[in-house]
Amino acid sequence: MTAPERWDAARVRQLFRDTLPGRNLVVVSNREPYQHVWGDSEVRVDRPAGGLTAALDPVLQGIGGTWVAWGSGDADRAVSANGIVWVPPENPGYRLKRVWLSPREVRGYYEGYSNRVLWPLCHLLIERVDLSEAWWKHYAQVNRRFAVETAGVARPGDVVWVHDYQLALVPLFLRSRCPQVLICSFWHIPWPPHAAFRFCPQASQIIKGLLGCDLIGFQTPEYAVSFLECVEKELGDACQVSYDGGGPDPDSGWAAGQVRWQHGTVAVGAFPISIDYDAFAAMALSRDALAAARRILRRLGLAAGAAGVRLRKGNTLQPLALGIAVDRLDYTKGILERLAALDRFFSDNPHYREKVAVVQVVAPSRTGIPDYRRLRQQVSSMMDELNQRHRTEIWQPVYSIDHKLGPVTLAGLYRLADFAIVSSVYDGMNLVAKEFVAARSDGDGVLLLSKTAGAAAELEQAIPINPLDPAGFAAAIRTALEMPAEERRRRMAALRAYVSEHNIYHWVASFLRALGSLPAASSLPVASSPAGADVTQPAVPRPVRHTRAGVNR
Repeated sequence: MTAPERWDAARVRQLFRDTLPGRNLVVVSNREPYQHVWGDSEVRVDRPAGGLTAALDPVLQGIGGTWVAWGSGDADRAVSANGIVWVPPENPGYRLKRVWLSPREVRGYYEGYSNRVLWPLCHLLIERVDLSEAWWKHYAQVNRRFAVETAGVARPGDVVWVHDYQLALVPLFLRSRCPQVLICSFWHIPWPPHAAFRFCPQASQIIKGLLGCDLIGFQTPEYAVSFLECVEKELGDACQVSYDGGGPDPDSGWAAGQVRWQHGTVAVGAFPISIDYDAFAAMALSRDALAAARRILRRLGLAAGAAGVRLRKGNTLQPLALGIAVDRLDYTKGILERLAALDRFFSDNPHYREKVAVVQVVAPSRTGIPDYRRLRQQVSSMMDELNQRHRTEIWQPVYSIDHKLGPVTLAGLYRLADFAIVSSVYDGMNLVAKEFVAARSDGDGVLLLSKTAGAAAELEQAIPINPLDPAGFAAAIRTALEMPAEERRRRMAALRAYVSEHNIYHWVASFLRALGSLPAASSLPVASSPAGADVTQPAVPRPVRHTRAGVNR
């Protein structure tokens, strides 16, 4: 039996041309894939961290088109003619159209409504919801501006793909301006049950905004069905909801159902997002990745060589089973719960002291929001207490890295670790789990994965954990450490085979197939000229160095 042909950028590009011929792709998101910031005297280009940008940038490089996003870099205006810049800078493949927001708008739309109302609500943390009428006004205002800017680059017949909870109203606003475009949306975080979502004062407006789409995608069937139930209960007889009882389709995702609404029928389905498996696997195999990871471990007081990670004890080096946990600082990631489980593990298994340690990477996030500043203090305090309780003269249970690490360094750490812990309390997907799998070209390593992370629906060979059960969590860590080598390799082989096939390009392909199958895809006109024909891409892209005095070529 031959292995299925795997998706890559070239196949997705051809699929787009075959399935949606003559159309352009416009991606719309809050976060931009490239950010220009001032250094000492000139501009440097940053690639903001995050699953969305890491997932979609390689896709759009392959397909081409336009990405509409908030221009958040302090040098973004300096390099953007009419708000547009070609990216990536080293090999331009698509246009980035930047939306300019004031600090007040950012506080209200992003820090306020998006991350203090929708984010906790969708992660079932109702007690953290902080309602403000002013935030909602900013949210609606910014969503309308995104729709206006998108309408400026989209042409009749184009595909506009809107992303995530920050832009829930864009589809409806865009529909009123561009009735002849194909609009779809992907909701990256969980969609909660109606019992939680009804606490949102603007629940019906959020739903109506999304119903401006032709297709809405979610990470799992559970979230998709929850959305349909919310539509039924919030809009009642104003719409018709039907459920599709079919199972997963490897080519076209999982059809959850459809909603008959004002402009027609809105399809709803599940399309689990993934990573660029080949690129990440190759990165993990590179000398740079291992060298960077070993430098980090040496700074932490650990030795890492060809034989694995070691703990220095006098004049000798003894083996150390290394765990890795990588998180953005967020209360949904289960960091405090993980520390509680590690405390229980070393209390129950004192013989594992000096034999096991975990490197915890916590990248700062949303530092302007009080809850996140408090969480950082809680994590630091709890980690100090844990280490004080169990440490010895040469060892401690947890080694902390409190800043963002680049993907090359992370890939090296994944490769050197014996196990990875993903203990989200609630998570749309969690791509760290898939990155760890992709990095394990040695076929070894154990993944401990929260039952309440979206990735758990796919990665069945991971060890399931309940982040709220410290005793069970601790027992799962021991299971990972004591798992026979043959079982470790069998599980990892299955995980790698799955993630390898279901890569980021498979995700895009399944979404595009579903979109292309809709009646609207064949009935809409095709633009007579490319989107943004007034903007010319350089025939031969050359590196451009921007200084405060101007632009030097």
